[in-house]
Amino acid sequence: MSATGVWDMSAPGSRQAPDFDSRNPEELQEFLEEFEELAKRCRLTTREKAKIVVKYVDRETRRFWTRLEGYGDDYAKLKKKITGAYSKNFLEDEPAMTELIKLVKKSAKGTIEDKEDLDTYYRKFRNIAADLVEEEIINKRQ
Repeated sequence: MSATGVWDMSAPGSRQAPDFDSRNPEELQEFLEEFEELAKRCRLTTREKAKIVVKYVDRETRRFWTRLEGYGDDYAKLKKKITGAYSKNFLEDEPAMTELIKLVKKSAKGTIEDKEDLDTYYRKFRNIAADLVEEEIINKRQ
């Protein structure tokens, strides 16, 4: 049986549900992609998407997004207003660079106590570095 409407959308807060926290604006693009994929599988209309998207965000963000043009009516218009409200640095040019800065700052505050901590840091760093190479922000030698 295939998903066919609003009632088939993942419950907000569930493991399968997309979610967005305004404290991490660099994750907005990924959130919107996940939401759109789920909405497509559930065959939501543009009007339904424009109303439902706010169920997957934190309270402060919901209050803001529901006041934007397009809310409850036109998802494309709402999405444009949403993405326009966040720094372009987070949404376009260098999201991996932002991630790298966050990782380094977080790591500088803590300590690497054992091989497991080092392995975790290494895996995160390699993923971010690979993204930077793919985005041509750095080359493989850097």
